[in-house]
Amino acid sequence: MTQSSNVEAEKPKNSTFQTLDRDMIATILGTIVYDKAFFFFEDMQKPTGQYATSLSDFSTKIGKVPVKCLTFHLKRTDFEDWIRDIIGDVELSRRIRELKSVDTTWKNDSTVRGNLQALVLSRIIELQYLWQRVMKYQRHIP
Repeated sequence: MTQSSNVEAEKPKNSTFQTLDRDMIATILGTIVYDKAFFFFEDMQKPTGQYATSLSDFSTKIGKVPVKCLTFHLKRTDFEDWIRDIIGDVELSRRIRELKSVDTTWKNDSTVRGNLQALVLSRIIELQYLWQRVMKYQRHIP
């Protein structure tokens, strides 16, 4: 007798699954137009003058903008929304949402900045690795 499998029951709660092909990885790691850039604010009506047009640029700006700016956007879900809706990375959006639920994330200014920047950088590295694998695989297809 065989046991039936229920994929939905085996899938972890709150998990996301996004199929990443070459084009999707290129889109996520690419640069977007200025009109869709992420604009950093310290508070309502208080822009910092900083903006990001790619995940790499976003990671760099996380290290430059005031921490008050980071907490402002984290509390409003602005980072998750932009990364999911504009950049197209559902997984990174989910990881940022989960990061916010960890008590130590809010411990002090350097923790907020460090945790967020490490998360974004690790995702960039992960996507670059996937890109290399996809390109290597495609070279071997006749």
